[in-house]
Amino acid sequence: MFGKFFTAALLALGISAAAFAGDYASIDLNYWCRGNLKLLTQKLPDGVTVSARKNYSQKKFSHICYYKINVDLTKVQEFALEFEVVDVGDKTDGAKIVPSISPFRDPKDGKKAEVECLEFEFCDESAEGLPCKITKWKSMIPAGVIVNVGEKVTIKGKFKKSE
Repeated sequence: MFGKFFTAALLALGISAAAFAGDYASIDLNYWCRGNLKLLTQKLPDGVTVSARKNYSQKKFSHICYYKINVDLTKVQEFALEFEVVDVGDKTDGAKIVPSISPFRDPKDGKKAEVECLEFEFCDESAEGLPCKITKWKSMIPAGVIVNVGEKVTIKGKFKKSE
């Protein structure tokens, strides 16, 4: 009896988790130095979070860091953020930022994560090949953008609503 009840409870929990699972666009600002960016946007839209700087732990990427922006597509489909370049680490002539996007689902429900990017702009450069569906990591501006201390960095994105 207990086994049947336990199985039914787990099944109900799994179904309810799957019903509330949503897709996220996870945007990394891959900063090709160990410098710092300061978020200037005062109020983030509901569903958008920005992480503090994270250093890559892999030895081959030990000279770079990244900032992660997560966009919950069940809550918001558009965002615009502004950062200021505080420093460029040990670089003297600026550093490169390469934005990338990867999808994920929360909570994980076995369904493949997929986001549809309608528009993406970084430092006034538009990504090519849009709109597009993103099912794995994708560099949005492969050449990146060179930034210098004191410059403002803007990032804008528009996505299809998560279903």
